[in-house]
Amino acid sequence: MSTVGSRPIARGRSAEVFADGDDRVVKLAFPGVDAAEVAQEVAASRLAHELGITPVRCHGGVEVGGRHGIVFDRIDGVPLTAVAERNILRLPQVGSTLATEHLFVHRAHTDRLPDVRELAVAQLDTPALSALTPGERDAVARRIRALPAGDAVLHLDFHPQNVFVLAERNVVIDWQTAVAGQPAADVALTRLLFREAELFPGTSVPMRVVYGAVRRILLRFYLKSYLRAGTVSVADLDRWDIAARVLRLGLLDISSERERMIAGIRADLAAE
Repeated sequence: MSTVGSRPIARGRSAEVFADGDDRVVKLAFPGVDAAEVAQEVAASRLAHELGITPVRCHGGVEVGGRHGIVFDRIDGVPLTAVAERNILRLPQVGSTLATEHLFVHRAHTDRLPDVRELAVAQLDTPALSALTPGERDAVARRIRALPAGDAVLHLDFHPQNVFVLAERNVVIDWQTAVAGQPAADVALTRLLFREAELFPGTSVPMRVVYGAVRRILLRFYLKSYLRAGTVSVADLDRWDIAARVLRLGLLDISSERERMIAGIRADLAAE
């Protein structure tokens, strides 16, 4: 792995991406990320390629400097966020494109990924959800398990930064949270990301205002385009809100979101 660059070309909440020669990249998890999580992402990424959802090949796991990582094909493109930033007049198009790509993911089906409902229920035992009482956790688990089953491929972190625009086609990346289930679960989580998720750490207050307005516009056109397909309804999304909040908080446990997500979960329970 001597060809791995010394400086990251991209950085997320849990990993950094480094160039690996001219045609590959290495996604290195931050210290402390469990090897099993990386192995799960390897399996999900290979499945996504096998199902034709993404042309990006996963070349397996590596270890660099004591950090667990994954080798992928390098793609030459820009994320949908960059398209919107370059020309704000293209926001409606970006929102519609996001919906088109999400629908494409959901047309793939599998029995080789975890059930989204069971993943959500498992989060109730994590420290992030400890503010809920035992009775509340039991009630949330019952609500989630009562949601409809499905076998569509779900991404669970679907937003413009994870959709790249290439000359040949658009490419969805980052399959570490891939599961199977009802598409409404995935769309509900994307809706939650746009409405309530924290912007990337370090974003200035003025930029938060700007990005907040941009996200509202993108969400409007994304939902309009996705719902036009007729496969899910707003009522379906509302039913999955409680699972979306549990997944968001349990999988990421962003401290600034904790109070808001717990309050939302309690509101969802009260609305039963």
